[in-house]
Amino acid sequence: MVRAILHIIFFGALACGRAEHASCDSQKDTSCAATEDMSLLQQTAPQVTQATLHATSATANHEVSIQKESLSLILLNRVQASSGSAGIFAGMAGAAAVIGGGIFLSADSSKAGSQSDDSTKDRWWLIVMSCLVQMVAGSVYAMGAWQDSLRDALGTDMSGIAAIGAATFAGSVAAMLGGLAFDKLGPKASVTLGATAVTIGYLLIGLAVVAGDSMPAASKLLLAALGSMMAGYSSVSLLDNVVCMACSLSFPSNRAAIVGYLKAVLATAAGLWALLWVHIFKAPHGPGLPAYIAFVAMVSLVVAVFSLSGLQVLPDGSSRRVFNDKDQNRLLMLIAFLCTLAFFNVGVSFCFSQKMFEPTTMLGLIGVSLACLPVILLSTKGEAGEVEEKLTNQGTAAAAPADGLDFATAAKGIDFWLLWLMQFAVFGGGVATNQNLALILESAGNGEASGLGVALFALTSSLSRIAVGILSDKYSHVVSRFNWMTIVSANAVVGQFLVSIMSIGSIMLGTLLMGLSFGSFFTVIVPIVNEMYGRKQFGVIMGSQLASQAAAAFIICFEMLPTFYSQAAGGASKCLGPACYRTSFLIMTGVNIGGLAAAVWLQKRNKDSMPVDRDS
Repeated sequence: MVRAILHIIFFGALACGRAEHASCDSQKDTSCAATEDMSLLQQTAPQVTQATLHATSATANHEVSIQKESLSLILLNRVQASSGSAGIFAGMAGAAAVIGGGIFLSADSSKAGSQSDDSTKDRWWLIVMSCLVQMVAGSVYAMGAWQDSLRDALGTDMSGIAAIGAATFAGSVAAMLGGLAFDKLGPKASVTLGATAVTIGYLLIGLAVVAGDSMPAASKLLLAALGSMMAGYSSVSLLDNVVCMACSLSFPSNRAAIVGYLKAVLATAAGLWALLWVHIFKAPHGPGLPAYIAFVAMVSLVVAVFSLSGLQVLPDGSSRRVFNDKDQNRLLMLIAFLCTLAFFNVGVSFCFSQKMFEPTTMLGLIGVSLACLPVILLSTKGEAGEVEEKLTNQGTAAAAPADGLDFATAAKGIDFWLLWLMQFAVFGGGVATNQNLALILESAGNGEASGLGVALFALTSSLSRIAVGILSDKYSHVVSRFNWMTIVSANAVVGQFLVSIMSIGSIMLGTLLMGLSFGSFFTVIVPIVNEMYGRKQFGVIMGSQLASQAAAAFIICFEMLPTFYSQAAGGASKCLGPACYRTSFLIMTGVNIGGLAAAVWLQKRNKDSMPVDRDS
């Protein structure tokens, strides 16, 4: 059923992207005919992408000339020429608001679910549906793969794209509101709100792309930035963060393993969305950026709404029991599905970057099919022996009704700010690398490798999340979660320095290490915050930690990166050469050295006791 829905959405998006053909068919003027001639030229000589072209269409009365421009811009102009395109995106945004608002008002606002007759089924529905939500949330991390196309579509430069990139995570300054929504409304209502905002956000970006000359350049940039902020904020604060907190509370004895898996899904989803862009939607072989944005928007709402049936915080009792052998096997099955998708993404991206084959739609469809495999576990049913199992002492302690610190008490402690600084450094370095990979590799002379770079980041980020999640649960008496934080920060220092060298090999190796540190950090931070401060105001405290992402996005992505890029470009719209990013990543190396110092200090402070024990 899920696969059928996705096929319907996919072909709907293709129809949206190719709607301009209908307008050409209905027109009889020679300018449209000339455009169709250019399309025929593109199809017969697809290897020409940025060449200078001149096409002429003659009739008995006059001759129409097409000015020199790239094929990608011609395709964009064809979309913009369709007067209905902007109306379609605006109408879709309005419909999404109405649908999402109706579901939100009818959603169950209770945070904890009720005990059912089959607690095993409830547990795995929660995990699988959280996985689907993460597939949607991961789309925002694939923006780096189509950043250059967005730049050309909006007719802006590096500073404009940097503003949009910074806006993606700028909303995290108010991330504690998403945590408050989780604390007060529960996961169902929060995810509904998030999915609606993500959908509208993408549609606003699409509206800016197809607006053409009907909207001033500054207004298009503002609209795209607003859409990017909505999509980014909701993906992080109302989708990813919400399902991870729900699972952290629901699985007290296995919280890092489950959160690690979900974070791995998020990272792998970024690689999948990048693959779909490159092999199905990217011009000239695909319908282009507007169709891709429409597809992402529609999938986000449909999949998130479908997932609501399993989202809840599991009630105290047998639902929160420690994983038994059968549960471990189910989790391993999910991990196997995910690793298959992750390696598929990287393998396809590597072969494509080596020009072993052309963009192929079938590869994208295979990726979508692999992403749907976790729904197999929705048929899971409990057995008598499983229902009778008792909670461990750890699980019972974690399930206390209101233990923990409030936000005000937590924010007064130095531990809170050490964790905040670490997140600023690791997140800033990871996003600076991942969100700018297309431009970094373009500057290094190998822009075609951007898909491989995003997939490599996603793969290493995914594998590290799974491994660190399981290891930090099973061997916490040997390597604590705080030890993992120190390892993560050291990895980030080396990764940022390697990117600053600006050779193809060093960029890829640095991307690999940043994927490892980025993934590991966001696996352990959720259980660390849960264990450091308890469950009393878990959502608000976790959300306030995410505010560091907004600061990192503004200072690093909006200010530092474009400033040094523009200086190296010397007034040109594009910068080529190692100087474009070297200074920025050397500075980021220093920032992550500060994050490493914070990690060592935090580890020392929490060696024997945590804030929930010292300050309560």
